[in-house]
Amino acid sequence: MSPYLLIDVGNTFLKWGRYDTGGVLGIPASQVCSSYGRVLHDEIPSLAGPWSAHRVPRHILISNVAGTRVRNPLLRALEVWPDAPQVQWIASQAEQCGVRNEYLNPASLGSDRWAALVATRALFPGRAALIAVCGTATTIDLLSAEGAFVGGAIMPGLGLMQRALHEQTAALPDAMGEYVDYPRQTVDAIASGCAHAQAGAVERLYHLHRHHYPDLLCIISGGAARTLAPRLTIEYRYQGDLVLEGLYRIAEAEPRP
Repeated sequence: MSPYLLIDVGNTFLKWGRYDTGGVLGIPASQVCSSYGRVLHDEIPSLAGPWSAHRVPRHILISNVAGTRVRNPLLRALEVWPDAPQVQWIASQAEQCGVRNEYLNPASLGSDRWAALVATRALFPGRAALIAVCGTATTIDLLSAEGAFVGGAIMPGLGLMQRALHEQTAALPDAMGEYVDYPRQTVDAIASGCAHAQAGAVERLYHLHRHHYPDLLCIISGGAARTLAPRLTIEYRYQGDLVLEGLYRIAEAEPRP
């Protein structure tokens, strides 16, 4: 059976993976991933090369939060398979895969956030979870033990915070600093301050929601997660590629021909 091709188009990177079919509840999709890649948006046309080495996928699911500017280059790259199945562009639903969407307008929830919620429900069934996905933006979403998406917050991501300080001030440098407990140079002060802000937001929401969900689980994912996670003083679980995981669960739930 040909595998799924799952694609997560974020605000900066596109990540893709080919996954075997027949997943088992609770087993991460990464265990059935046969190939994987990540490119910047400008590099999307180059995907035709590695994709041409593989047979046509059975199903193609895409989460795209980057808008129409990446859609056409991506569709052209997929033309490497003339007989490829029709692409399925994932959108948030009122209910899917055991997750109920309580957004006031369910369709307006980002497809990446929806996929992350679906993934968390599949991997940690019956657990309330605070899901922090740290990318260009940081999203912090609450999933109840019953599978209801209760609500969430969005803030600038770690890199965006640092760039904003440089671009909106006259003297702060645009250079990579490092987190230190007691910064003694400006670049480290910026890196440390932004890390504290990110970690503080996650911890504040965790403690706020834990009053109602005593068994609350904190999930950390996204490109900046490994930078943020060591700054946290709460227990957490790191889960890589949560959006691709969710796309896999959605693909597995589709009716089989």
